[in-house]
Amino acid sequence: MNNIKRISLMTAIFLTIVLVSSAVEAGVIRINGTIAGSESDAPFPDPAEGFYVNGSFTSTDTQLGPFTLFYSAPVDFAFLGTPPETAGASRLVVGDAANGDSILTCDLGNNPCSCATGDLHFVETNNIVVGTGRYAGARGSFTMDRCLNFVTGETSGTISGTIVVRGR
Repeated sequence: MNNIKRISLMTAIFLTIVLVSSAVEAGVIRINGTIAGSESDAPFPDPAEGFYVNGSFTSTDTQLGPFTLFYSAPVDFAFLGTPPETAGASRLVVGDAANGDSILTCDLGNNPCSCATGDLHFVETNNIVVGTGRYAGARGSFTMDRCLNFVTGETSGTISGTIVVRGR
């Protein structure tokens, strides 16, 4: 009987240590920085219906480190003015792409107004769907608030949010 109690107590202590260390190893990475990049557009088969957007940003955020965000989204003219207007996908690559550390997101965006420069203004929310490498199991979201010069394809703005990761 004492052996069963001893085993039960040891099991309870072990589980407590495992659960506490897992919670301690969970980390929240804040994303607060500026972004700059460019995008290009390709028309739908019927250009009167819309176009596809492909682009990339770079940022040197102090807590996350340097990263590049690649994105694609269809812009269907039938949905302009109807939030969220566009839905797309992006891949955030942190550091060297060869090491496999990346975060995949689903993004929703809209064009609420124009920037002071007359450029197009976009606010996009990215929800993290999955991560790879040291970001495996990542969750969280971030928002990009940016201006786009539609003629040149140059875009810049800010990025903010959080990534929740589990330690290894």
